[in-house]
Amino acid sequence: MALVYVVDDDPVICRLAQHILNQAGYTVELLHDGVEALEAMQRSTPDVLVTDLMMPNMSGLALIRHIRADSRWSSLPIVVFTARGERSDRRQAEEAGVSHYLTKPFSSAQLLEAVRRFAQPNANPPS
Repeated sequence: MALVYVVDDDPVICRLAQHILNQAGYTVELLHDGVEALEAMQRSTPDVLVTDLMMPNMSGLALIRHIRADSRWSSLPIVVFTARGERSDRRQAEEAGVSHYLTKPFSSAQLLEAVRRFAQPNANPPS
């Protein structure tokens, strides 16, 4: 089963991403900041991590840097979805090791396309 972690402090964005990905056949775990994401990764490693950049406790950029510094997760696909669309924001994320960068607002198709680049959905999505 393809597991996707969605990390964002906005509950509406979390639920929206979860709905989109669940309908496509992915198993989704919602986390609210980088600290929660790192704690969850100690239990299980997702197939793809989707994260915002601006969050309390630990930013998405700090989360990406922690993940890339750990050999267990150095090749984990990381999709950023953020309201920060400046070229400098994108460059910082790319330098930290992000795999794909989406700017909010994003469409369902954009999110699915980004996640599908790195993991196939589960065989039997809900109807």
